[in-house]
Amino acid sequence: MGSELPNRLYGEGLEPQVKKINNSCRLKLLELLREKMEPKYKEVMKDLLFSHIMVIEENGLKFSARLVHSFLCRELMTSKKYEKWFSFARTPLRFSLQEYHAVTGLNVKLEKISVVKWTDDMGFWSKMIKTNGRINLKLIKEKYLEESQSWTWVDRVRMIYLCVIMGVVMGRDEKVNFPHLYMKLAMDLEKLRRYPWGLYSFDFLLKSIDKAKDKLEKKEGYLMEGFLFAFQIWIMEAIPACAEICGRKVNSNFTVPMCGNWIGCAKCSYQDIIDLETLFPEEVCGDLHSFMDFHKDGRVVCSDDFVRKDEKKDERVDLMLDMIQRKHDWRKHVWGVVETISSEMDEGDEESEQDEEGEESEDGSETEIVGSSHGASTADGAATVSGRKKRKHVDLGAASRKKKLFCDLGATPKGSIDTDMQTFLEGLVQSSLAVFGEKLSQQITDRMDKLETVVTDRLGTLESEVTQLRTALLLAEMAGKTDEEAAPSKSRVDAGPSKSKNNTAPSKKKVPTKRKR
Repeated sequence: MGSELPNRLYGEGLEPQVKKINNSCRLKLLELLREKMEPKYKEVMKDLLFSHIMVIEENGLKFSARLVHSFLCRELMTSKKYEKWFSFARTPLRFSLQEYHAVTGLNVKLEKISVVKWTDDMGFWSKMIKTNGRINLKLIKEKYLEESQSWTWVDRVRMIYLCVIMGVVMGRDEKVNFPHLYMKLAMDLEKLRRYPWGLYSFDFLLKSIDKAKDKLEKKEGYLMEGFLFAFQIWIMEAIPACAEICGRKVNSNFTVPMCGNWIGCAKCSYQDIIDLETLFPEEVCGDLHSFMDFHKDGRVVCSDDFVRKDEKKDERVDLMLDMIQRKHDWRKHVWGVVETISSEMDEGDEESEQDEEGEESEDGSETEIVGSSHGASTADGAATVSGRKKRKHVDLGAASRKKKLFCDLGATPKGSIDTDMQTFLEGLVQSSLAVFGEKLSQQITDRMDKLETVVTDRLGTLESEVTQLRTALLLAEMAGKTDEEAAPSKSRVDAGPSKSKNNTAPSKKKVPTKRKR
Protein backbone atom coordinates (compact mmCIF):
# COMPACT_ATOMS: atom_id res chain seq x y z
CA MET A 1 0.00 0.00 0.00
CA GLY A 2 2.96 2.30 0.57
CA SER A 3 3.58 2.55 -3.20
CA GLU A 4 -0.02 3.72 -3.69
CA LEU A 5 0.42 6.71 -1.39
CA PRO A 6 2.38 9.93 -1.97
CA ASN A 7 6.10 10.15 -1.23
CA ARG A 8 7.77 12.52 1.18
CA LEU A 9 10.00 15.29 -0.07
CA TYR A 10 12.72 14.17 2.39
CA GLY A 11 13.09 10.95 4.34
CA GLU A 12 12.52 10.81 8.09
CA GLY A 13 15.53 12.27 9.86
CA LEU A 14 17.06 13.58 6.62
CA GLU A 15 15.35 16.98 6.61
CA PRO A 16 17.85 19.81 6.03
CA GLN A 17 18.14 22.60 8.58
CA VAL A 18 18.64 26.31 7.94
CA LYS A 19 19.55 29.21 10.20
CA LYS A 20 16.61 31.46 9.33
CA ILE A 21 13.83 32.39 6.93
CA ASN A 22 13.57 36.04 5.94
CA ASN A 23 9.82 36.39 6.32
CA SER A 24 8.22 39.03 4.10
CA CYS A 25 5.08 39.02 6.27
CA ARG A 26 5.89 42.14 8.29
CA LEU A 27 3.99 42.66 11.51
CA LYS A 28 6.46 45.35 12.58
CA LEU A 29 5.03 47.55 9.85
CA LEU A 30 1.64 47.40 11.59
CA GLU A 31 3.30 48.42 14.83
CA LEU A 32 4.85 51.41 13.08
CA LEU A 33 1.53 52.44 11.53
CA ARG A 34 -0.20 52.22 14.91
CA GLU A 35 2.41 54.48 16.48
CA LYS A 36 2.37 57.09 13.72
CA MET A 37 -1.33 57.03 12.78
CA GLU A 38 -3.14 55.78 15.86
CA PRO A 39 -6.64 57.29 15.26
CA LYS A 40 -6.79 56.05 11.66
CA TYR A 41 -5.32 52.69 12.65
CA LYS A 42 -8.04 52.19 15.27
CA GLU A 43 -10.64 53.05 12.66
CA VAL A 44 -9.34 50.28 10.38
CA MET A 45 -9.25 47.89 13.36
CA LYS A 46 -13.00 48.35 13.77
CA ASP A 47 -13.55 46.97 10.28
CA LEU A 48 -14.13 43.20 10.44
CA LEU A 49 -12.35 42.79 7.11
CA PHE A 50 -8.81 42.65 8.57
CA SER A 51 -9.27 43.20 12.33
CA HIS A 52 -8.55 39.53 13.16
CA ILE A 53 -5.40 39.74 11.01
CA MET A 54 -4.17 42.92 12.65
CA VAL A 55 -4.71 41.49 16.12
CA ILE A 56 -1.84 39.03 15.51
CA GLU A 57 0.55 41.95 15.95
CA GLU A 58 -1.27 43.16 19.08
CA ASN A 59 -1.10 39.69 20.64
CA GLY A 60 2.65 39.58 20.03
CA LEU A 61 2.78 36.19 18.29
CA LYS A 62 6.27 35.72 16.83
CA PHE A 63 7.34 33.90 13.70
CA SER A 64 9.04 30.50 14.01
CA ALA A 65 11.25 29.88 10.99
CA ARG A 66 12.30 26.46 12.32
CA LEU A 67 8.73 25.24 12.63
CA VAL A 68 7.77 26.48 9.15
CA HIS A 69 10.95 25.15 7.53
CA SER A 70 10.55 21.76 9.24
CA PHE A 71 7.08 21.38 7.79
CA LEU A 72 8.13 22.46 4.32
CA CYS A 73 10.61 19.56 4.40
CA ARG A 74 7.85 17.13 5.46
CA GLU A 75 5.65 17.73 2.42
CA LEU A 76 3.92 14.80 0.75
CA MET A 77 4.26 15.22 -3.01
CA THR A 78 0.90 15.10 -4.80
CA SER A 79 -0.43 16.44 -8.08
CA LYS A 80 -3.02 18.60 -6.36
CA LYS A 81 -3.03 22.21 -7.51
CA TYR A 82 -4.86 23.93 -4.67
CA GLU A 83 -3.86 21.96 -1.58
CA LYS A 84 -0.73 20.74 0.15
CA TRP A 85 -0.20 17.61 2.23
CA PHE A 86 2.35 17.19 5.00
CA SER A 87 3.20 14.41 7.44
CA PHE A 88 3.96 14.60 11.13
CA ALA A 89 4.45 11.52 13.30
CA ARG A 90 3.71 9.65 10.03
CA THR A 91 0.15 11.11 9.98
CA PRO A 92 -0.95 13.01 6.84
CA LEU A 93 -2.16 16.59 7.37
CA ARG A 94 -3.99 18.63 4.75
CA PHE A 95 -3.46 22.36 4.16
CA SER A 96 -6.15 23.48 1.74
CA LEU A 97 -8.33 26.52 1.18
CA GLN A 98 -10.69 25.14 3.81
CA GLU A 99 -7.96 25.15 6.49
CA TYR A 100 -6.70 28.53 5.32
CA HIS A 101 -10.19 30.04 5.65
CA ALA A 102 -10.62 28.53 9.13
CA VAL A 103 -7.33 30.14 10.22
CA THR A 104 -7.64 33.56 8.53
CA GLY A 105 -11.38 34.11 8.14
CA LEU A 106 -10.69 35.88 4.83
CA ASN A 107 -13.22 35.86 2.02
CA VAL A 108 -12.66 32.96 -0.38
CA LYS A 109 -15.80 33.31 -2.49
CA LEU A 110 -15.05 34.52 -5.99
CA GLU A 111 -17.32 37.34 -7.15
CA LYS A 112 -17.45 39.51 -10.24
CA ILE A 113 -16.31 42.94 -9.11
CA SER A 114 -15.88 45.81 -11.53
CA VAL A 115 -12.66 47.61 -10.63
CA VAL A 116 -12.27 49.51 -13.87
CA LYS A 117 -14.50 52.34 -12.70
CA TRP A 118 -13.35 54.39 -9.78
CA THR A 119 -14.02 57.93 -8.57
CA ASP A 120 -11.28 60.54 -8.82
CA ASP A 121 -11.22 62.54 -5.57
CA MET A 122 -8.03 64.45 -6.49
CA GLY A 123 -6.23 62.86 -3.58
CA PHE A 124 -2.88 61.07 -3.33
CA TRP A 125 -4.06 57.65 -4.48
CA SER A 126 -6.04 59.14 -7.38
CA LYS A 127 -2.88 60.81 -8.61
CA MET A 128 -0.93 57.55 -8.27
CA ILE A 129 -3.50 55.73 -10.42
CA LYS A 130 -3.73 58.47 -13.06
CA THR A 131 0.04 58.87 -13.40
CA ASN A 132 0.76 55.15 -13.18
CA GLY A 133 2.85 55.94 -10.10
CA ARG A 134 4.93 53.41 -8.24
CA ILE A 135 4.86 52.90 -4.50
CA ASN A 136 5.93 50.06 -2.20
CA LEU A 137 6.27 49.31 1.50
CA LYS A 138 9.87 50.47 1.57
CA LEU A 139 8.93 53.90 0.18
CA ILE A 140 6.05 54.19 2.62
CA LYS A 141 8.36 53.63 5.59
CA GLU A 142 11.11 55.92 4.33
CA LYS A 143 9.07 58.70 2.74
CA TYR A 144 5.30 58.64 2.59
CA LEU A 145 4.65 57.82 6.24
CA GLU A 146 5.79 61.33 7.17
CA GLU A 147 4.34 63.02 4.11
CA SER A 148 0.94 61.45 4.73
CA GLN A 149 0.37 63.94 7.54
CA SER A 150 -0.73 66.39 4.85
CA TRP A 151 -3.01 63.92 3.08
CA THR A 152 -6.75 63.69 3.51
CA TRP A 153 -8.11 61.51 6.27
CA VAL A 154 -9.52 58.94 3.84
CA ASP A 155 -6.22 58.66 1.93
CA ARG A 156 -4.39 57.86 5.16
CA VAL A 157 -6.99 55.19 5.98
CA ARG A 158 -6.51 53.77 2.48
CA MET A 159 -2.76 53.59 3.06
CA ILE A 160 -3.30 51.48 6.20
CA TYR A 161 -5.56 49.08 4.31
CA LEU A 162 -3.04 48.73 1.49
CA CYS A 163 -0.16 48.16 3.95
CA VAL A 164 -2.12 45.38 5.68
CA ILE A 165 -2.84 43.78 2.31
CA MET A 166 0.68 43.99 0.87
CA GLY A 167 2.63 43.53 4.10
CA VAL A 168 0.61 40.79 5.83
CA VAL A 169 -2.27 39.27 3.83
CA MET A 170 -0.23 38.87 0.64
CA GLY A 171 3.14 38.98 2.42
CA ARG A 172 4.97 40.61 -0.46
CA ASP A 173 8.56 41.78 -0.40
CA GLU A 174 8.85 45.41 0.63
CA LYS A 175 10.39 46.40 -2.71
CA VAL A 176 7.47 45.04 -4.76
CA ASN A 177 5.26 47.86 -6.07
CA PHE A 178 1.57 47.99 -5.18
CA PRO A 179 -0.63 46.70 -8.02
CA HIS A 180 -2.89 49.43 -9.36
CA LEU A 181 -5.75 46.98 -8.94
CA TYR A 182 -5.30 47.24 -5.17
CA MET A 183 -5.25 51.04 -5.35
CA LYS A 184 -8.49 51.09 -7.35
CA LEU A 185 -10.13 48.75 -4.85
CA ALA A 186 -9.04 51.03 -2.01
CA MET A 187 -10.87 53.93 -3.70
CA ASP A 188 -14.14 52.11 -2.86
CA LEU A 189 -14.00 50.37 0.53
CA GLU A 190 -17.16 48.35 -0.22
CA LYS A 191 -15.44 46.76 -3.21
CA LEU A 192 -12.35 46.23 -1.06
CA ARG A 193 -14.40 44.27 1.49
CA ARG A 194 -16.04 42.08 -1.17
CA TYR A 195 -12.80 41.15 -2.86
CA PRO A 196 -11.73 37.47 -2.25
CA TRP A 197 -8.48 38.25 -0.45
CA GLY A 198 -8.44 34.79 1.11
CA LEU A 199 -8.57 33.09 -2.28
CA TYR A 200 -5.75 35.07 -3.84
CA SER A 201 -3.51 35.19 -0.77
CA PHE A 202 -3.86 31.41 -0.38
CA ASP A 203 -2.91 30.81 -4.02
CA PHE A 204 0.10 33.10 -3.63
CA LEU A 205 1.19 31.26 -0.47
CA LEU A 206 1.06 27.90 -2.28
CA LYS A 207 3.20 29.31 -5.09
CA SER A 208 5.66 30.57 -2.48
CA ILE A 209 5.81 27.09 -0.90
CA ASP A 210 6.50 25.55 -4.31
CA LYS A 211 9.18 28.13 -4.99
CA ALA A 212 10.85 27.40 -1.62
CA LYS A 213 11.47 23.74 -2.52
CA ASP A 214 14.66 24.71 -4.34
CA LYS A 215 15.92 26.68 -1.33
CA LEU A 216 15.37 24.25 1.53
CA GLU A 217 19.00 23.11 1.56
CA LYS A 218 20.47 26.61 1.85
CA LYS A 219 22.10 26.49 5.26
CA GLU A 220 22.20 30.25 5.73
CA GLY A 221 18.47 30.59 4.99
CA TYR A 222 16.28 32.09 2.32
CA LEU A 223 13.60 34.69 1.64
CA MET A 224 9.97 33.56 1.55
CA GLU A 225 6.86 35.53 0.68
CA GLY A 226 3.22 34.92 1.55
CA PHE A 227 1.07 34.95 4.67
CA LEU A 228 3.42 32.65 6.61
CA PHE A 229 1.79 33.44 9.95
CA ALA A 230 -1.37 31.74 8.67
CA PHE A 231 0.68 28.67 7.75
CA GLN A 232 2.36 28.64 11.18
CA ILE A 233 -0.95 29.00 13.03
CA TRP A 234 -2.40 26.13 10.99
CA ILE A 235 0.51 23.94 12.16
CA MET A 236 -0.14 24.96 15.77
CA GLU A 237 -3.85 24.15 15.40
CA ALA A 238 -3.24 20.83 13.63
CA ILE A 239 -0.62 19.69 16.17
CA PRO A 240 -1.51 20.76 19.73
CA ALA A 241 1.93 19.68 20.99
CA CYS A 242 3.64 22.22 18.71
CA ALA A 243 1.26 24.84 20.04
CA GLU A 244 2.45 24.11 23.58
CA ILE A 245 5.99 25.04 22.54
CA CYS A 246 5.30 27.96 20.21
CA GLY A 247 2.56 29.80 22.09
CA ARG A 248 -0.75 29.60 23.85
CA LYS A 249 -4.36 30.41 23.14
CA VAL A 250 -5.80 33.66 24.43
CA ASN A 251 -9.25 32.11 24.90
CA SER A 252 -9.90 28.38 25.04
CA ASN A 253 -13.48 28.90 23.82
CA PHE A 254 -12.39 30.88 20.76
CA THR A 255 -13.65 29.42 17.47
CA VAL A 256 -12.83 31.15 14.18
CA PRO A 257 -10.91 32.82 12.71
CA MET A 258 -8.13 31.11 14.61
CA CYS A 259 -5.34 33.57 13.81
CA GLY A 260 -6.60 36.09 16.37
CA ASN A 261 -6.41 33.67 19.29
CA TRP A 262 -2.67 33.02 19.61
CA ILE A 263 0.04 34.64 21.65
CA GLY A 264 3.62 33.60 22.35
CA CYS A 265 7.27 33.93 21.42
CA ALA A 266 7.35 30.81 19.16
CA LYS A 267 10.68 29.59 20.53
CA CYS A 268 11.33 26.05 19.38
CA SER A 269 14.41 24.27 18.13
CA TYR A 270 14.78 21.63 15.46
CA GLN A 271 15.48 19.12 18.21
CA ASP A 272 12.21 20.01 19.95
CA ILE A 273 10.30 19.23 16.76
CA ILE A 274 12.21 15.97 16.22
CA ASP A 275 11.57 14.88 19.81
CA LEU A 276 7.86 15.63 19.48
CA GLU A 277 7.61 13.62 16.29
CA THR A 278 9.61 10.69 17.66
CA LEU A 279 7.87 10.51 21.03
CA PHE A 280 4.31 11.32 20.09
CA PRO A 281 1.77 9.61 22.37
CA GLU A 282 -1.74 10.85 21.65
CA GLU A 283 -2.71 10.73 25.31
CA VAL A 284 -0.09 13.41 26.05
CA CYS A 285 0.08 15.52 22.90
CA GLY A 286 -3.55 15.28 21.79
CA ASP A 287 -4.85 14.12 18.46
CA LEU A 288 -3.38 15.24 15.17
CA HIS A 289 -5.98 17.09 13.13
CA SER A 290 -5.69 16.04 9.49
CA PHE A 291 -8.46 18.55 8.70
CA MET A 292 -9.74 21.68 10.39
CA ASP A 293 -13.44 20.70 10.35
CA PHE A 294 -15.34 17.42 10.72
CA HIS A 295 -18.91 16.22 10.59
CA LYS A 296 -20.31 14.74 13.76
CA ASP A 297 -19.87 11.29 12.26
CA GLY A 298 -16.19 12.01 11.61
CA ARG A 299 -16.44 12.44 7.85
CA VAL A 300 -14.52 15.23 6.13
CA VAL A 301 -16.29 18.47 5.31
CA CYS A 302 -16.02 19.43 1.63
CA SER A 303 -18.00 22.62 1.24
CA ASP A 304 -18.71 23.94 -2.25
CA ASP A 305 -17.07 27.22 -1.22
CA PHE A 306 -13.68 25.46 -1.19
CA VAL A 307 -14.02 23.39 -4.37
CA ARG A 308 -12.05 24.65 -7.38
CA LYS A 309 -13.24 23.71 -10.83
CA ASP A 310 -9.74 23.28 -12.26
CA GLU A 311 -8.47 21.16 -9.35
CA LYS A 312 -6.49 18.10 -10.44
CA LYS A 313 -7.49 14.61 -9.41
CA ASP A 314 -5.03 12.40 -7.56
CA GLU A 315 -6.04 8.85 -6.63
CA ARG A 316 -3.35 8.73 -3.96
CA VAL A 317 -5.02 11.62 -2.16
CA ASP A 318 -8.40 9.90 -2.45
CA LEU A 319 -6.87 6.82 -0.83
CA MET A 320 -5.46 8.92 2.02
CA LEU A 321 -8.88 10.52 2.58
CA ASP A 322 -10.50 7.10 2.74
CA MET A 323 -7.88 5.80 5.19
CA ILE A 324 -8.26 8.88 7.41
CA GLN A 325 -12.03 8.45 7.52
CA ARG A 326 -11.52 4.80 8.48
CA LYS A 327 -9.22 6.03 11.29
CA HIS A 328 -6.18 4.23 9.97
CA ASP A 329 -3.28 3.86 12.41
CA TRP A 330 -0.46 5.74 10.65
CA ARG A 331 2.17 5.10 13.29
CA LYS A 332 3.36 1.92 11.56
CA HIS A 333 3.31 3.40 8.07
CA VAL A 334 6.61 4.20 6.38
CA TRP A 335 6.34 6.90 3.72
CA GLY A 336 8.31 6.59 0.52
CA VAL A 337 10.73 9.31 -0.54
CA VAL A 338 11.04 11.01 -3.90
CA GLU A 339 13.96 9.57 -5.85
CA THR A 340 15.98 12.72 -6.47
CA ILE A 341 15.98 16.20 -5.01
CA SER A 342 17.81 18.96 -6.81
CA SER A 343 20.43 20.46 -4.55
CA GLU A 344 21.45 23.09 -7.09
CA MET A 345 19.71 26.33 -6.24
CA ASP A 346 19.51 29.52 -8.21
CA GLU A 347 21.01 32.50 -6.50
CA GLY A 348 18.53 35.35 -6.90
CA ASP A 349 18.91 38.90 -5.80
CA GLU A 350 16.07 38.63 -3.32
CA GLU A 351 17.65 35.65 -1.51
CA SER A 352 20.97 37.42 -1.04
CA GLU A 353 19.40 40.38 0.71
CA GLN A 354 20.07 40.88 4.36
CA ASP A 355 17.28 41.19 6.90
CA GLU A 356 15.55 44.51 6.55
CA GLU A 357 14.36 46.50 9.49
CA GLY A 358 10.77 45.45 9.00
CA GLU A 359 11.38 41.75 8.41
CA GLU A 360 10.23 39.29 11.01
CA SER A 361 13.21 36.95 11.05
CA GLU A 362 13.24 34.37 13.80
CA ASP A 363 16.78 35.14 14.88
CA GLY A 364 15.94 38.80 15.43
CA SER A 365 12.70 38.22 17.26
CA GLU A 366 14.06 35.56 19.61
CA THR A 367 17.19 37.40 20.66
CA GLU A 368 15.20 40.51 21.55
CA ILE A 369 12.66 38.86 23.81
CA VAL A 370 13.61 36.75 26.79
CA GLY A 371 17.16 36.63 28.07
CA SER A 372 18.39 39.79 26.37
CA SER A 373 20.78 41.90 28.39
CA HIS A 374 19.44 45.04 26.72
CA GLY A 375 15.84 44.74 27.81
CA ALA A 376 14.04 44.76 31.13
CA SER A 377 10.78 42.93 31.72
CA THR A 378 7.81 44.81 33.02
CA ALA A 379 4.93 43.68 35.16
CA ASP A 380 2.52 43.37 32.25
CA GLY A 381 4.65 40.76 30.46
CA ALA A 382 6.38 43.14 28.07
CA ALA A 383 10.04 44.00 27.66
CA THR A 384 11.35 47.46 26.90
CA VAL A 385 14.30 47.35 24.53
CA SER A 386 16.92 50.01 25.08
CA GLY A 387 17.46 52.38 22.19
CA ARG A 388 13.98 51.75 20.81
CA LYS A 389 10.57 53.00 21.75
CA LYS A 390 9.06 49.54 21.47
CA ARG A 391 7.52 47.06 23.81
CA LYS A 392 8.26 43.42 23.12
CA HIS A 393 5.70 40.90 24.35
CA VAL A 394 7.18 38.14 26.47
CA ASP A 395 5.63 34.71 26.73
CA LEU A 396 6.44 34.11 30.38
CA GLY A 397 4.98 30.61 30.42
CA ALA A 398 6.78 29.27 27.35
CA ALA A 399 9.65 27.58 29.21
CA SER A 400 7.39 25.97 31.80
CA ARG A 401 4.98 24.69 29.13
CA LYS A 402 7.83 23.16 27.16
CA LYS A 403 9.31 21.57 30.29
CA LYS A 404 5.96 20.08 31.32
CA LEU A 405 5.31 18.74 27.82
CA PHE A 406 8.64 16.93 27.58
CA CYS A 407 8.32 15.65 31.15
CA ASP A 408 4.98 14.12 30.17
CA LEU A 409 6.58 12.67 27.06
CA GLY A 410 9.41 11.20 29.12
CA ALA A 411 6.94 9.66 31.57
CA THR A 412 5.02 7.93 28.80
CA PRO A 413 6.11 4.26 28.70
CA LYS A 414 6.03 3.53 24.99
CA GLY A 415 4.53 6.47 23.14
CA SER A 416 3.91 5.80 19.48
CA ILE A 417 7.04 3.71 18.77
CA ASP A 418 6.20 0.87 16.42
CA THR A 419 6.70 -2.80 17.28
CA ASP A 420 9.98 -3.30 15.41
CA MET A 421 11.54 -0.22 16.92
CA GLN A 422 10.24 -1.18 20.35
CA THR A 423 11.77 -4.67 20.03
CA PHE A 424 15.05 -3.21 18.87
CA LEU A 425 15.17 -0.73 21.75
CA GLU A 426 14.26 -3.40 24.30
CA GLY A 427 17.00 -5.69 22.96
CA LEU A 428 19.46 -2.81 23.00
CA VAL A 429 18.60 -1.96 26.60
CA GLN A 430 18.80 -5.60 27.71
CA SER A 431 22.16 -6.18 26.04
CA SER A 432 23.45 -2.94 27.52
CA LEU A 433 22.27 -3.97 30.96
CA ALA A 434 23.90 -7.41 30.54
CA VAL A 435 27.24 -5.87 29.60
CA PHE A 436 26.91 -3.39 32.43
CA GLY A 437 26.12 -6.23 34.87
CA GLU A 438 29.16 -8.21 33.78
CA LYS A 439 31.43 -5.21 34.15
CA LEU A 440 29.93 -4.35 37.51
CA SER A 441 30.31 -7.96 38.72
CA GLN A 442 33.95 -8.04 37.61
CA GLN A 443 34.65 -4.74 39.33
CA ILE A 444 33.02 -5.98 42.53
CA THR A 445 35.06 -9.22 42.40
CA ASP A 446 38.30 -7.32 41.85
CA ARG A 447 37.55 -4.97 44.70
CA MET A 448 36.64 -7.85 47.03
CA ASP A 449 39.92 -9.60 46.19
CA LYS A 450 41.85 -6.43 46.91
CA LEU A 451 39.90 -5.91 50.12
CA GLU A 452 40.61 -9.51 51.22
CA THR A 453 44.33 -9.07 50.56
CA VAL A 454 44.42 -5.82 52.51
CA VAL A 455 42.48 -7.32 55.43
CA THR A 456 44.76 -10.41 55.52
CA ASP A 457 47.87 -8.23 55.59
CA ARG A 458 46.42 -6.05 58.29
CA LEU A 459 45.45 -9.07 60.41
CA GLY A 460 48.98 -10.51 60.05
CA THR A 461 50.47 -7.22 61.17
CA LEU A 462 48.07 -6.97 64.12
CA GLU A 463 48.85 -10.55 65.17
CA SER A 464 52.59 -9.83 65.13
CA GLU A 465 52.08 -6.66 67.13
CA VAL A 466 49.92 -8.50 69.69
CA THR A 467 52.57 -11.26 70.05
CA GLN A 468 55.28 -8.69 70.68
CA LEU A 469 53.08 -6.94 73.19
CA ARG A 470 52.37 -10.17 75.06
CA THR A 471 56.11 -11.00 75.17
CA ALA A 472 56.92 -7.58 76.54
CA LEU A 473 54.21 -7.87 79.20
CA LEU A 474 55.48 -11.36 80.23
CA LEU A 475 59.05 -10.13 80.59
CA ALA A 476 57.91 -7.17 82.61
CA GLU A 477 55.90 -9.44 84.90
CA MET A 478 58.87 -11.79 85.47
CA ALA A 479 61.17 -8.88 86.26
CA GLY A 480 58.67 -7.64 88.88
CA LYS A 481 58.63 -10.99 90.72
CA THR A 482 62.47 -11.12 90.90
CA ASP A 483 62.57 -7.71 92.57
CA GLU A 484 60.06 -8.79 95.25
CA GLU A 485 62.20 -11.82 96.26
CA ALA A 486 65.37 -9.77 96.66
CA ALA A 487 63.77 -6.99 98.73
CA PRO A 488 63.85 -8.64 102.48
CA SER A 489 67.64 -9.46 102.74
CA LYS A 490 68.46 -6.03 101.72
CA SER A 491 66.31 -4.59 104.49
CA ARG A 492 68.00 -6.73 107.10
CA VAL A 493 71.37 -5.54 106.05
CA ASP A 494 70.21 -2.01 106.19
CA ALA A 495 68.62 -2.47 109.69
CA GLY A 496 71.61 -4.23 111.49
CA PRO A 497 73.47 -1.27 112.85
CA SER A 498 70.42 0.28 114.36
CA LYS A 499 69.63 -2.81 116.53
CA SER A 500 73.18 -2.89 118.22
CA LYS A 501 73.01 0.70 119.15
CA ASN A 502 72.36 -0.03 122.85
CA ASN A 503 75.77 -1.79 123.27
CA THR A 504 77.78 1.10 122.15
CA ALA A 505 79.54 3.48 124.45
CA PRO A 506 77.47 6.37 125.62
CA SER A 507 78.22 9.69 124.24
CA LYS A 508 80.35 11.93 126.22
CA LYS A 509 78.44 14.61 128.06
CA LYS A 510 79.76 17.39 130.21
CA VAL A 511 78.54 17.10 133.84
CA PRO A 512 78.05 20.44 135.43
CA THR A 513 80.08 20.90 138.73
CA LYS A 514 78.80 22.61 141.80
CA ARG A 515 80.68 25.64 143.08
CA LYS A 516 81.96 25.67 146.63
CA ARG A 517 80.76 28.33 148.85
